[in-house]
Amino acid sequence: MALMINLHLILTGFGLGLLISAPVGPVNILCIQRTLAKGFWAGFAIGLGAIGADFLISVAAALGITALSGLMNTYETQIQFIGGLILVIFGAKIFLAQPKFMTEMAQSSQIRGHLRGIPQSFLLTITNPGALLGIFAIFGSLSSAVGGLESYLDSLMILIGLLSGATIWWLGLTRLIAALRGKMTEKRLKIINQIAGAVLFIAGFGLVGKSLFF
Repeated sequence: MALMINLHLILTGFGLGLLISAPVGPVNILCIQRTLAKGFWAGFAIGLGAIGADFLISVAAALGITALSGLMNTYETQIQFIGGLILVIFGAKIFLAQPKFMTEMAQSSQIRGHLRGIPQSFLLTITNPGALLGIFAIFGSLSSAVGGLESYLDSLMILIGLLSGATIWWLGLTRLIAALRGKMTEKRLKIINQIAGAVLFIAGFGLVGKSLFF
């Protein structure tokens, strides 16, 4: 019986991991752009940063650390401004970059350099008030889905499932996009960079504007 309950919690967490990671947003766009430009490891590093940020927020939500949610509510405007400014910088940098298509051999030899994407996407995710408050809302609704989290073991099972679901999502997305690299040329990559950069820039500009005027 206990095994069935644990399995149910893990599967619920797995679904939550997919739900949190799947929506197309700045980090997903950045992951796709990096994968097309530099290969699987560069893209997956972006996913790892997002996984780390979402998992950290989920730990706080699962353990009922509502002070973090309250802090985000209090400083939402400031955090929104910082997050928007980061997106503007990333967007402009990607849009203006002169793409250099990296071969499979070259991209596999620069794994250490790709690791810089982890803190970048972590920062993008952790400075997104909507994502943080959304995760707290999801965990708050678990009472109706699984009858509530009654112990630290329940929370652990949910978090294990969530970590697994998020990891599967980013692995799958990166592997899928990496499979399309065979048709990529520097000309096409430049167009993709400009589209991705423009989307990130506009999203960031919108957040900065919202934090300043609303």
